[in-house]
Amino acid sequence: MQRLFFSLKFSTAQQQQLLPYQQQVLKLCPDAKAVDTDNLHLTLFFLSQTDSEQQQRLSSAAEQIKLSAFSLTLDALSCFAKPKILYLAPSQLPDALLQLQQRVAQCCKAEGFSDIHDSYRPHITLARHAVCAEDCYRPVPPLIFNVTEFALYCSKNSGSGVSYQPLTTFRLR
Repeated sequence: MQRLFFSLKFSTAQQQQLLPYQQQVLKLCPDAKAVDTDNLHLTLFFLSQTDSEQQQRLSSAAEQIKLSAFSLTLDALSCFAKPKILYLAPSQLPDALLQLQQRVAQCCKAEGFSDIHDSYRPHITLARHAVCAEDCYRPVPPLIFNVTEFALYCSKNSGSGVSYQPLTTFRLR
């Protein structure tokens, strides 16, 4: 069994572009723990524990998703007080992102996975263990990504922490 999730796949250059935003949130909350650069991602659907047969069926279903690449504008820093995370998000949910997330969710639900969240709130977690005020929403200069891929990721625990590794990558046209 592996702990899996679907996510947008960012290039190394895109992950590097997120670092100034991460530094900004760490100034707001210096006791927070920064997410490793390699782990910066935007989740589409969290699966939790998945066996190899489920993984294969999910990968096959995701390969059937034929959508176009799209632009994603990230322009808001905020926090979730309960899970204690600081994040970067789009202030406006792009239709293309929502459509991709819904198609991925359909594949996952067809395999018996349920969505653990009430509604989809796309975000990139920049820092964890953040004690933040409820009103920490801040507009920031927009960061625009061209989204060309999504992936099925595995979350691996090791002595040095958690790492997210793409297992299968899917191209958007």
